[in-house]
Amino acid sequence: MPRIANMGSVVRDVSRGEQPNHGNLAILTRIDKLRELVGTGVSLPQLVVVGDQSSGKSSVLEGLTGFAFPRDAELCTRYATQITCRRESEESINVSIIPSPDASSDERERVGNFHHAMKEMTPQSLAKLFTEANEAMGIRSTVKSSAKNSDRSAFSEHMLKIEKLGPTEDHFTVIDVPGIFRKETEGVTTEADIELVRNMVIKYMKDSRTIILAIMPSNVDPATQEILKLARNADPKMARTMAVLTKPDLAIEKTIQNIAISLVGGTRSDLTLGYYIVKNRGPDDVGKTLEEGQADEKKFFSKAPWSELRSTGKVGIPALKARVRELLIDLIKREFPKLRAEVAKKLSSSSAELSSMGQSRADQHTQRTYLNRLSESFQALARDALNAYYSGHPVFEDGDDLRLITRIVEANDWYAEQMRTTGHTRAFAKSTGSETGQSQAETPSAGVPLFQDIFQETHYPELEELFNAYALDVAEPNTDGEVDIMKYIDQVYRRSRGQELGTFGATVIPTMFKEQSKKWKSLTMKHMIAVVIRVHHFISGAVKTVCPDDGRVYHELWNEYLLDELLKSYRRAMDHAKFLLEIEQEEAPITLNHYFNDTLQKDQSSRFVEVVKALCVTKQTPILDGYNQPTGATKPELVFDEALMKNVSLNMANSEYVREFIHDVLKSYYKVSRKRFVDVVCQQAVNHYLLAGRGSPLKIFNTQMVLDLNEDQLDMIAGEDSHVRLRREKLGNDMKNFREALKVLRGSD
Repeated sequence: MPRIANMGSVVRDVSRGEQPNHGNLAILTRIDKLRELVGTGVSLPQLVVVGDQSSGKSSVLEGLTGFAFPRDAELCTRYATQITCRRESEESINVSIIPSPDASSDERERVGNFHHAMKEMTPQSLAKLFTEANEAMGIRSTVKSSAKNSDRSAFSEHMLKIEKLGPTEDHFTVIDVPGIFRKETEGVTTEADIELVRNMVIKYMKDSRTIILAIMPSNVDPATQEILKLARNADPKMARTMAVLTKPDLAIEKTIQNIAISLVGGTRSDLTLGYYIVKNRGPDDVGKTLEEGQADEKKFFSKAPWSELRSTGKVGIPALKARVRELLIDLIKREFPKLRAEVAKKLSSSSAELSSMGQSRADQHTQRTYLNRLSESFQALARDALNAYYSGHPVFEDGDDLRLITRIVEANDWYAEQMRTTGHTRAFAKSTGSETGQSQAETPSAGVPLFQDIFQETHYPELEELFNAYALDVAEPNTDGEVDIMKYIDQVYRRSRGQELGTFGATVIPTMFKEQSKKWKSLTMKHMIAVVIRVHHFISGAVKTVCPDDGRVYHELWNEYLLDELLKSYRRAMDHAKFLLEIEQEEAPITLNHYFNDTLQKDQSSRFVEVVKALCVTKQTPILDGYNQPTGATKPELVFDEALMKNVSLNMANSEYVREFIHDVLKSYYKVSRKRFVDVVCQQAVNHYLLAGRGSPLKIFNTQMVLDLNEDQLDMIAGEDSHVRLRREKLGNDMKNFREALKVLRGSD
């Protein structure tokens, strides 16, 4: 093994009570300070003692630390124990529990409150201390009849921390983990406990900054020991594993003694750090002090066959203690640059996470400020969506569904097209202009989304109650058995005619207009539902976009406040659409639009033209050349028959004339009313009530809403959960500790 001679001198110095030089003590002090600052947040150089139960592990720890561990099986190691010995002017012992990283917040708080300070150690005081620690960690008693066995574990993943301070203490830190065992004990341990301990040991061994001190009894062949197999898995090159043979007094057979001697002597060692050997205090040595035990150990190794190992410097607790301290110091020096980089990285990641959580929301002022920022971000998204400014935020690039005004224009186009092509109950007999020949069977032009497709897109159960309230308004009117419009006009006229001369009653047009426009309600309410779905989808997506990733603020804001206000605004918009419909259908027809008379006159003129055409006769007219001379050819030409013209007014009955006139008036007014109605629905019910008006759902989440929230509402919506506050507090403490740790590390250069 390298550096044997030098290592022996270190052992001899320590055996005389000498301490490592001041620089090394400073390094050990710094690593202890780092351990206090970063805890388990950063892997630190450490020494871990592992082995099977009854392997002599406790005796080795006693020799290294000066602690006389209790021998009671009830108090054997049930958790990892960090033992630190440090030179201080006053003697004291401080004991606490470091919570497991996976522990719940309540459990962390409970075990974190465990603190004990002692002036001296006795077996009795230590036994009491371990009993209280077991209770604090919720460890099941190993006594079968104990009532504490019901729902507790026999082991814990918390860590007991013991600091032993005093003027004569050697600077040393070691971690003890429970001993591995393979058989369960009924009522005491279980298969789950076996696996838990095994995994705990493996977890500590696999850390690349850990020196593994593998404890094995001398009276068995180390090649058969599972602890070395586990060490090889964690440390394939076996470069940070040191084996310690115990209980040499039990190795009676010569073969076993020779194996132990050859391993310690290095003739058959497969470990870079080699094998050491110590003698444990036996059952008859319980009353002896540690000093007396070490004296017996020295005497034991002075006798054959063990005496030949004394020259190796690998015999006895003093030699072991000096070597592991030396290894620890070398490891610390080697790892300091990496530790600086790792701590700096931890500080940066903690700072980034804390920054991503935003400002703390612990009081009314910070909660209101936080919500106000969210509302401003939402309003900015809404303005961009209404102005079709889709390059202002990446959310518009993820899909077209949040491009609000584009979706609304599509819906308005669908509505206008539906009203134009299918809004009338019966096709008019004659038409002029662009709408000639339309019937109720026509469908909108290609590319316009159908209502059914839009309605099926919604995944918002909160809208179902709203839509159910308007279900009757959306139902299609029954048009089965509808007769031709002229027959319908004749039926209405005959049922309502009076003694009017060449005219008709005042109720005829309103009655017929209401019948002719009865599809408007279904089409209009479908349109309103389609627009509400588009608006609701945008608002939900926009609020999710501006709210934090954890989703809690969104759900509280959405469910506790916004949703009710949104539903109210949707109802106002849909009720206004119904109000506009009632005005058109229930009140007396009225229009000042000159297109009414223009259309009526065109229809009347077209009828007159048809009559005039019937009064014409065809004659052959000569075709003239360029000099206005007959060419001999003729062409047909319509000319009036004066005799027929005199009788033109006598070929139509008075009732027939009135029916046609009613048709033309109804058609002219329907066309003007439909265009007007479509415009006001889109302008008022859609644009004002759902998009741009003061009560628009897009205006609900704004600064004024935030200002109007009371303290309870603010806390409900924006207040942080306890786990968030604890996380924020932990990140703040971690950052503080990481900064201090960096100072410690820089001071070690």
